[in-house]
Amino acid sequence: MNIVQYNLLDYKVLKYLAALFVIMVLTGCGGANTQVNSKNYNELQELISSKEFEVEHHWAFPNGGGNINLIGNPNSIKFMSDSIDIYLPYFGVRHTGGTYGGTDGGIKYKGLVKNLEIEENTRKGNIEVKFEAKQNNENLDFRMTFFPNNKVRTNVISSQRTTISYEGRINGNAGED
Repeated sequence: MNIVQYNLLDYKVLKYLAALFVIMVLTGCGGANTQVNSKNYNELQELISSKEFEVEHHWAFPNGGGNINLIGNPNSIKFMSDSIDIYLPYFGVRHTGGTYGGTDGGIKYKGLVKNLEIEENTRKGNIEVKFEAKQNNENLDFRMTFFPNNKVRTNVISSQRTTISYEGRINGNAGED
């Protein structure tokens, strides 16, 4: 009877030690990953605060539609200090405005950045950039979320069209074209 109790005790101790080992391994790996993310986050902060970068989107997500691959389709959002140059293809429903027989239904704006807000979220590890633009009589609200791995999520809310989202990547030095 002592032998059975001793084997049961060994099993519980081994189970506890194995769990402790797994926790130590995961904690060790997590610490190294945090340092890399912190470095990437700091680089992202510097790039966003410079206001000299370009975003190219690879995917469009129309409201109520499927994903659309944008690779090979010209599109960009270029920040150049206090101005911005935007061209995004648009896929969705236009409720009002626009011109009859127009050849370009994209979202275009070139000019000063209006109502720019930059919010850093160190807890989530991203930076959100909000700004406004006006294309003819259409008001556009942009919300861009930047991640330390250089990925970007852009949401465009329009006064005349359904909302659309884009995903892409950030590149530095937009002013060097």
